[in-house]
Amino acid sequence: MRWAFAALLSATLLADCGEHAQYPYPQSAHERFSMSCPPDSAVCTCTWDKITRTVTYEDYEAALARFRETGLMEPSITRARTQCIERNRE
Repeated sequence: MRWAFAALLSATLLADCGEHAQYPYPQSAHERFSMSCPPDSAVCTCTWDKITRTVTYEDYEAALARFRETGLMEPSITRARTQCIERNRE
């Protein structure tokens, strides 16, 4: 009994340390992203996955609008892309 409880507790703690589940994004957002970052690129696939797990669709759209206005990208999106570039040197 103790072993089962310990296993369940460990699984729960490990799940909490993992990445957030993907936020819902419309297909059109992924299609727009794919125009500048092709889905056959490991870096682009990784980046999209990290973005959708890091920021909501609304926050992503707001970040894109700020980027268009100021030229500065949201740090969480830049961090996601950087991590993917480092992991998937092409």
